Amino acid sequence: MADRATNLATVRRVREELTTLLDGMDYCLDWKDASGSDADPWCAREVLYHLVDTPEGGIGSVIAGVLNGNLEEVTILPDISNMTPDRLAAEIDDALAGPLAILQTAEDAIANAGDGDFEERTAMAHLPHREIHEPRTAQSFIDGLERHWGEHLNQLRAIRDALGM
Repeated sequence: MADRATNLATVRRVREELTTLLDGMDYCLDWKDASGSDADPWCAREVLYHLVDTPEGGIGSVIAGVLNGNLEEVTILPDISNMTPDRLAAEIDDALAGPLAILQTAEDAIANAGDGDFEERTAMAHLPHREIHEPRTAQSFIDGLERHWGEHLNQLRAIRDALGM
């Protein structure tokens, strides 16, 4: 069972990895690898804004809401890039601000929670595209942040590798 210190370390590691992977990518936020059938359909910018709004409002506010008891249910719509004209024009600092704010919200909520809260506090999770409707603990949402963001960090790593960075 994860405790506060472990969960804080997870969020901090994800933040460090994200900022490290994006370092120097300001000129290629919109680059996509179109070289073959395994090519990733998303650019770095799309990855960032997908993380910002999956779930809507960001996973940080979901974790905070579950831990403080204010969130009873959440709907998660996967595989959406969440791009808008304003987001397409954003510089890297602006594009990175959203994910960093979400991670800070998660970190603040975790820092203020008791170790028992991670398994005791729950919310109903709805993933209608996958026909999943189930109660999830705060720890499950934290684990989901680590898994989901980790998958997208791997996408960013692959983009960097393809660019020879």
